[in-house]
Amino acid sequence: MELEPGVSILSFMVNQLRSSGVSDIAVVTRPDFADIFKKISLSLHMVHIRDEDPFGNLYSAYMGCKEVNPPLLLVMSDHIMERRILGRMIKRAKNSQKAFILCLDRKPSLKTAEEGLKLSLNEDRVVETGKELTPIYGIDTGVIFCGTRSLRYMEKAVEEYGKAASLKDAINLAAANNDVDFVDVTGLLWKDIDTPSDLEAAREVYYEILRRDLVKPSDGLVSRLLNRSISTRISLHLYKRGLFIHPNIISLISFIVAILGAVSLPAGFFLIGGLLIQIASILDGVDGEVARLFKATSSQGEVFDNILDRVADISVIAGIVAASWPLSTLDATLSIVAAAGATLVSQTTHMLSRLNIEVDNLRKIPATRDVRLFSVLICAAAGYPLYSIYYIAFTSAIFVIAGLALLFRGSLTWPWPMPRREGREAWPRLAVELTTRGVVHSVIVNTFRLTIGLLVTRLLLTPFADIVIVQKPVALEVASLLPLAEIGVIIYFGSKIIISSGILAEQASSQLVRRLRLTSTIIRETISDTTYLLFALVLWTYSWSLSALPIAGPYIVKSLAPVTAIIIIYLVYRLVDRLYKAYREVLEEEISTK
Repeated sequence: MELEPGVSILSFMVNQLRSSGVSDIAVVTRPDFADIFKKISLSLHMVHIRDEDPFGNLYSAYMGCKEVNPPLLLVMSDHIMERRILGRMIKRAKNSQKAFILCLDRKPSLKTAEEGLKLSLNEDRVVETGKELTPIYGIDTGVIFCGTRSLRYMEKAVEEYGKAASLKDAINLAAANNDVDFVDVTGLLWKDIDTPSDLEAAREVYYEILRRDLVKPSDGLVSRLLNRSISTRISLHLYKRGLFIHPNIISLISFIVAILGAVSLPAGFFLIGGLLIQIASILDGVDGEVARLFKATSSQGEVFDNILDRVADISVIAGIVAASWPLSTLDATLSIVAAAGATLVSQTTHMLSRLNIEVDNLRKIPATRDVRLFSVLICAAAGYPLYSIYYIAFTSAIFVIAGLALLFRGSLTWPWPMPRREGREAWPRLAVELTTRGVVHSVIVNTFRLTIGLLVTRLLLTPFADIVIVQKPVALEVASLLPLAEIGVIIYFGSKIIISSGILAEQASSQLVRRLRLTSTIIRETISDTTYLLFALVLWTYSWSLSALPIAGPYIVKSLAPVTAIIIIYLVYRLVDRLYKAYREVLEEEISTK
């Protein structure tokens, strides 16, 4: 069955596995179906089950594991998933000694949760699995790592339950010995395909998986939050319509747009120049995305794109310098540092990666190309493009220094002992149930304090509202301080209430999960978002009363009110989106039957 013309479910998952570093792949099937797999020509190792008797999925997994030998990944043949799920599983498997490792999705839809293999957890330990369990904690996504001891549990389950046994029987035997681990993949895309309607939905999920797989772990902050959301949609649009544009041509277009932006800055068109530079930054991602989608990647294209990027970066710096000329000695020096940083940042990560030094934390420093070009847009739009030079010079220097620290980490010795504090919780660790009483007390007490605080600020300050404190050139009315004091009280005690109510939300979610049939994670996050929403609504309401503050009042309102409004809109979107995803399939089936 195909997800798109020429791409079957199996061929897609084989490609996902191979691109994740898994090269040796076996398919367990009956001899009757061997010819079908040979036609697909995926160079797969075939494991044939010749038993005529009916059997469950454990028996086929057991027969495959006997021939291939663990450790290995066991993947359901009717599941599709994004590459990051496999990546997280492989990373966890390298650091775990358990017999089985499961992938846990804490926020499945209602229908998926009902059909999936549920997991029961005790802190970080899997204690039981089964499709009949209540989906309190979440479900497995169809990727299981089988360690060296897994074959022993499979064999024991087949002996006890027969050929009709399922995978959960072997996993539960291992769970009884605390031999099952899990990796959290909540939020990552996957789909179990059992019915024609599932296949229809999977074809939509497939393209979203393709788009998400285009995002690279090395992407900077702006690229993850803004650039990729645009560039991946452009690339996927071209791919879905079969419109192949050579990646080198896209790299050249991105370069030309960046040069036009750089030239616009000294001409005085700051906003246009900043926008063109940001567009070039977005297009810079399209070339690699198109190359990966159309299987047209090449080392030549990578070098070509890298050279053009460095020339474009220096041209942008030169354009800012020309627009800000003449420069002071300090500004000239920082411009040279910024130009050097445009090259050194990428060179630092490249050289460290060649030495197999982990650079993920280094990339969190906002000095990558996407952030640098975005800073040019912001500063140019504000009319001060030279400020972006300051930002680029400072962050690039921090980035390079941090890179040198990574390079020499562990090779330097200190002449004095360094005190260390044990990085663990105090023993014994108290269970959630034992602390609930204290949390309820904290919520009640802080709610009482919040009420008293609001009464005090309202009752005590109101009689003095007409007093004016004159300190030339500012005249400050006590009445203008009233909303500011109330906001302070709300923020201080409200934050304590929100923090303390986290455990209560956990308790409530465990009670509601059986009634709503949703995982505790979905319910807990819904409760938390609702609390934050109410808190944001209160802040938004009070923010308008701050306009009475002298000088800064109007500016505070113009900054605080939009920010809280955006937070409110975002929280409402999260609430609606979460509930829609959870109940969508059930609602669609309900509507279709009526």
